[in-house]
Amino acid sequence: MPISVEFHPSRPELAQTFAQVLRDQPDYAAELELALGENRDLVAAHFNGKPVAVALLHGNQLAWMVVHPATRGRGVGRDFLRLIEKRLGHGVELPEKCKSS
Repeated sequence: MPISVEFHPSRPELAQTFAQVLRDQPDYAAELELALGENRDLVAAHFNGKPVAVALLHGNQLAWMVVHPATRGRGVGRDFLRLIEKRLGHGVELPEKCKSS
């Protein structure tokens, strides 16, 4: 599934733009609304012009990433993270809960 990555400046209307991606994740939807007011780094993966994943960065650390329910299990999360790192020109630190023991 070929995706493109777009970094978005914080704007309140983005909460609605990513509502479908976050429909099964109300906690992340609430975090997104808070982050949009704090000028955080928001990144989205798009397929055929539609958002299929969204991630929130805190500097070099990935705070969280959510993939649309219909596109899960297709490698979108892996490709999304790889493309984020490529655009940034460096790796992204994963949250503790995502690190292998």
